[in-house]
Amino acid sequence: MGLTLQTLVNKRELGLSVRTGAEHLDREVRWALVSEHPDPAVFLEGGEFVLTTGSRLPSSASERRRYVSRLGGAGAVALGFGLSSQAPEVPGELVEAAELASLPLLSVPEETAFADISRYVSNCIADEQQRALTFAVSAQRDLARAALSPNVAREVVNRLAKALRCWVLLLDHEGELRAGTAAGRIHLSRVRIDLARLRDGGTGRSLSMTVGGDSVVLMSLVVGGRVRGFLAVGRSLAFTSSDQAIIVTAVSLLCADLQGMGGTLDTARRHRLAVIKIAIAGELALAESTSAVLETGWPEGDLRVALLGVPARHEVELLECAENDQALLSLGALVAVWDKGRVVVLMPHAEGDIRTLESLLRQVPYARGAVSEPTPGRELPDAWRRVHSVFNAAPDASRKLVVAGDVATMGLMRHLMSPEARGWAETLLQPLTDNSGKSKIDLRHTLWTFLAHNGQVDASASALGIHRHTLRYRMSKVAEALGCDMDDPATRAELWFALQLDDQP
Repeated sequence: MGLTLQTLVNKRELGLSVRTGAEHLDREVRWALVSEHPDPAVFLEGGEFVLTTGSRLPSSASERRRYVSRLGGAGAVALGFGLSSQAPEVPGELVEAAELASLPLLSVPEETAFADISRYVSNCIADEQQRALTFAVSAQRDLARAALSPNVAREVVNRLAKALRCWVLLLDHEGELRAGTAAGRIHLSRVRIDLARLRDGGTGRSLSMTVGGDSVVLMSLVVGGRVRGFLAVGRSLAFTSSDQAIIVTAVSLLCADLQGMGGTLDTARRHRLAVIKIAIAGELALAESTSAVLETGWPEGDLRVALLGVPARHEVELLECAENDQALLSLGALVAVWDKGRVVVLMPHAEGDIRTLESLLRQVPYARGAVSEPTPGRELPDAWRRVHSVFNAAPDASRKLVVAGDVATMGLMRHLMSPEARGWAETLLQPLTDNSGKSKIDLRHTLWTFLAHNGQVDASASALGIHRHTLRYRMSKVAEALGCDMDDPATRAELWFALQLDDQP
């Protein structure tokens, strides 16, 4: 704590005497205000030691009580009465009023100028601010050195706890503990209750609250516009502005660490995708040797390849659920982004592997997928073609996993795989392909979603994450580009087959 009334009383050169309120001398003084105004409360911001000679004090006891009450209500920490030849003693009514309002009342001897008190308070506050600044800079430098540690997050937590003499909890985006002090762990369950309030807000959010009698600051760690974790800091004393600056520094370092981890994660994802692409291209030996060099791991034995898909707004959720699925991790599966809203999984055949994928799809809204039968690695190209075809031809039913056992599961599509048919499909859809290069709107994907939902506007708009009026506008652009009537069932059927054919690898 900074300058207190007790500090002023202990300063012998000032000669201050306590007339009432000795039990409140621990109050912090933020400024000394000299005022002879009959109602100085209007000028107060809180924390002021008000000094007066009493020359304009009200004469009646009731008015003096009101004067003192107004000071206390406005946040004054004490009243100083300057003694003089005209007022050698503090008026009794003023003492009684101060006692009633629980406002400390100090007498100032005639030889002590108010300017001396103001100067002393100002110097003390300046010294305190300088100490706080020096402390904050030193603590921030110490935290910055934590960035050189092998475990940045744990080191930041430990150094922050030491600097502020507080407990600290570092949580991931789901509220699981990443690092924390022993004193903080007892508050873990209570802190988790308030995480939802941060998730529901905007970026750069924080909360101040009380947990178990401690003042607690809870801040979100935002990287790339997404909440990636939380930092909770607490102690019995309130955090000062310099303390909060130190906490913000810790948050910045933790966010930078998460961003670095994200860069490592992106690299790992690219490596896994490269290995999968080599494998489904038929270069099995090269895929295995590449996986060894890139340290991605390689699933042994017969394999399944799966293609999972969701609307664009859920693609990150699908990828993260697949990457963190404990069953897939234990199998040594390779997971990577194949295309927008699509994730590919290469996994060894094992008991319960289909149930694992079905369980994964149930975790993500509107997710669906197709998976191959167990196949030797050398037959992966054919298995992938079947999976890709079945995924595109299957009904767009959420949380549905289709097993691509044979090309026959594609029904009529197996009769339409000629080069001539594919050329027809490419020509028919060419206006949409040309449009995608000129506009940010993917009209082809809009058409595919519209047809996959049987032309139902509300369902299609929901899957695309847009308003139904926006969907109608986009479909008018599709009809204009293709020169067709989208209300004609035959036209819809032709376009659906064209999309399936043109999507074949």
